[in-house]
Amino acid sequence: MREKVEQFCNRYKLLPDSSRILVACSGGADSMALLDILRKLASSHQWQIFAAHYEHGIRGADSLADAAFVADFCRMHQIPCFVEHGQVPQAARESGQTLEQAARSLRYAFLQRICEQQKFDYMATAHHADDQAETVLMRILRGTGIKGLGAMRPQSGSIVRPLLDLSKTEILAYCQAEGLAFREDATNWVADCTRNRLRLELLPQIRREYNPEISRALCQLAEVAAEEEDFLQTEIDRYWSDERYVRQQDGVLRQQPVSALHPALQRGLIRKLWEQATGSALDLSYQQTELIRALLRRGTTGSRQELSHRYTAYLAYGYLMVAQVQPKGHREELDNLPETVLTIPGTVRWGKYQLVAEWRAWDGGKTLPHELYLQPQNFSTELVLRTRRPGDYIQLPAGRKTLKKLMIDDKIPQAQRAEMPLLAAGSEIIWMIGRRRSARCLQGVCDNHKVLYLSLEKRGN
Repeated sequence: MREKVEQFCNRYKLLPDSSRILVACSGGADSMALLDILRKLASSHQWQIFAAHYEHGIRGADSLADAAFVADFCRMHQIPCFVEHGQVPQAARESGQTLEQAARSLRYAFLQRICEQQKFDYMATAHHADDQAETVLMRILRGTGIKGLGAMRPQSGSIVRPLLDLSKTEILAYCQAEGLAFREDATNWVADCTRNRLRLELLPQIRREYNPEISRALCQLAEVAAEEEDFLQTEIDRYWSDERYVRQQDGVLRQQPVSALHPALQRGLIRKLWEQATGSALDLSYQQTELIRALLRRGTTGSRQELSHRYTAYLAYGYLMVAQVQPKGHREELDNLPETVLTIPGTVRWGKYQLVAEWRAWDGGKTLPHELYLQPQNFSTELVLRTRRPGDYIQLPAGRKTLKKLMIDDKIPQAQRAEMPLLAAGSEIIWMIGRRRSARCLQGVCDNHKVLYLSLEKRGN
């Protein structure tokens, strides 16, 4: 079976030679088999193997015995082992999560923390084909799309799943053949949560009465769905980077061209728009996606659709946008943001943003919407960050234009105009950040001349 795992890793380019690998080990048959297989393959691939065990504090003495069992095995085979003791029941009560949810959250937080602290290249988990089948079936029952059907991938970022092609039966046979001891978690055999009921009740019934190869069929479905999702995502990314469909300066959808696309591309672009606006691909349901598609196809300027977490999708001047409805008092907070003088060089904070200023050699290269090169000596007063005010103007190649008229001409929605961060010198706007910049930013600059480089970033919480 080691050869089968090695071939699977080679097929998906998991675990390159000389990798530092952290194995998540519960002490059960699956994770003990994984740890043992990788340990025995390590010398031929120059791998460094480490183990980590999270003791959940759920099963009292049995849980502590699991931790001791893993630690003893690692000590016997000279595998460095990290063990942490947690209080999942208390965390579940405080967070309102189920025990299963809280245990998973705390376990992965521990594993990720160890990976970062110890600079491991990969974290290996013992998910296998039966786990994959359960995951696919659970997502079908809850309702999912092609991405959800793809379920677990052989690799997700730094997390790898070397046993994903093996069945539970094969893993138990390996443990027996190798004389490999493991711990049994009695809670796995209690039908007290969705996954356990699927494993203990629904899947056995489907095998008996409908399809004895249901696990294999579900795993094949996951593999095909994952490949088709990868292809579709490549197409979505291609359309997202095309100015004909997405306005590149601020990442909003052009209504008419996008509404003419295939529904699968529309949904993908809408999900990407949501992710750009919220920072997460989660919490946009199928129903909400279809409501946004209807808005895209039939709406006019001013049409809007309420979404989760106070977000709203709306149409303005032929563009589809997603923004968060600000709570009462937000406008007052915005009005109270002071004009902030730039520190050159240095970093200044302004509301949810920070502006970094540093001197750089000008190479004539292009900048992103959040970046700017300028010569501060072209402006007679100090540079400040602020919002708009009466009398503002900007110098364009064709001449001076008031900021108010420019915002109207650029079809900037009314709600965005008041919140747009501006770099100003007196009443002259040097930079409508993310959109326009003054024609006077780099007047008379020569190659290799040092100029001021600015970058506006959103601050973390």
